[in-house]
Order: sequence, then C-alpha cells, then structure tokens
Amino acid sequence: MPDTKSGRERKGRDKRRQLESRLNERELSAADEPPEPTLDEVDSEYLDGDELGR
Repeated sequence: MPDTKSGRERKGRDKRRQLESRLNERELSAADEPPEPTLDEVDSEYLDGDELGR
C-alpha cells in the first residue's frame, strides 16, 4: 500500500492523541505533593579546601 499524505497525517494525530492520553494518565495517578527530600540523598559531591588547590 502506498504512503499517502493523509495517512501520515492520521498516523501523526493518532500518536499525538496516544501521547496526550498517557500524559493525562500519569498526571492523574501522580501524588498531589512531591515527596519530601531526605538527608540520605546527595546529588552533588562537595570538595574541601585541599582538593580545590590541586
């Protein structure tokens, strides 16, 4: 079957609708408030004065 412009447009609309549906589902199932940060989680590494001079 040949590729047609209307077929590509329909496929694009279907993909967009599917993505929007997934995003809406995730938003509805998400918690109302973000989780509180814990002290155990460290996102960066700290350097002391000796390491900065290297």
